[in-house]
Amino acid sequence: MTATSTVNVHNIAPRLLTCGKCSESVEAQAKFCGQCGNIMHVPAHSSSSEQKSVRCTNTTPTFAKARFDDVGPKVRAEINQIMSALFRERFILILNTFVLLGVNLVGFCLSLKAYTEFNGDEMCKLIIAFTPFLFVNGVGCVALIPIRGTKREIYRLQQRLQFLRAQMDYQHLMRG
Repeated sequence: MTATSTVNVHNIAPRLLTCGKCSESVEAQAKFCGQCGNIMHVPAHSSSSEQKSVRCTNTTPTFAKARFDDVGPKVRAEINQIMSALFRERFILILNTFVLLGVNLVGFCLSLKAYTEFNGDEMCKLIIAFTPFLFVNGVGCVALIPIRGTKREIYRLQQRLQFLRAQMDYQHLMRG
């Protein structure tokens, strides 16, 4: 493929040459053969009027064709494992969010009940109401820690899945 070949001038049309390796017709200004990839040496006596493009083939040369193999079972198993882990992490995220909202709602209801049912002046009512509100909602905010960790894990799994998909799409380019 990298060996140079001599170029023979085609008999019928002076602006076409033939490749010495695969005998394919090649344009005179071509640097390499479009079929086999052989490097072409254009003879010095070709004029600029002969540099016109004569024919265009719509076939891909054999050296440039991609080989698409089926995805390996290990990659497919890893993708399935990541998809199930993503489903699990999203379920845990939704569950933790509901826990956070539920605990905050209970804290708000307790503080509202303490405010409305306490007999006293407004300042005492506010102090009595803020006690369950701050304590229950403060404890409920502990649910933010697993929510943040779950979001981080979802992001990591999405990045791994994106890498595997790119690896599947471009694995034919990585083979040597």
